[in-house]
Amino acid sequence: MRVLLDEDIPIRLRLHFKAEVTVETVEYRGWKGFRNGALLRVAQEEFDVLVTMDNSLPDQQPIGLFDLGVAILPPSSRTLEDLEALVPVLERHLPEIRPGDVVRITSSR
Repeated sequence: MRVLLDEDIPIRLRLHFKAEVTVETVEYRGWKGFRNGALLRVAQEEFDVLVTMDNSLPDQQPIGLFDLGVAILPPSSRTLEDLEALVPVLERHLPEIRPGDVVRITSSR
C-alpha cells in the first residue's frame, strides 16, 4: 500500500505507520503548493491513497475520475498526538479503499 500525506498533515505522522505501508509526504515529493486537481493527477501515478484533512476536497474535485482513493482525517485533530491515535483506524481501512473512494476516518470507527 502506497500512501501520500497531504501538506496539511504533519510530516512526522509518516513515522507512525506499520512497516508494510509505504508513506511519503507531499513536501518530500516536491509537490507542496500543488492545487488539488494537479496533486491528484500526479499522485495517482504512484500512490494508492491520499490522506488529507481537507474535508471539502470531494466537493471540489471529481475523486471518482482519479486512480487513487482519498482518506480524510478530521480537521479538528490537528495535533500530532490526535492524528497518531487515528493511524491504526486508518490502517484498518487502507485495504478497503479503492480508486475513486472517499473515506472519512474518525476515532469511532
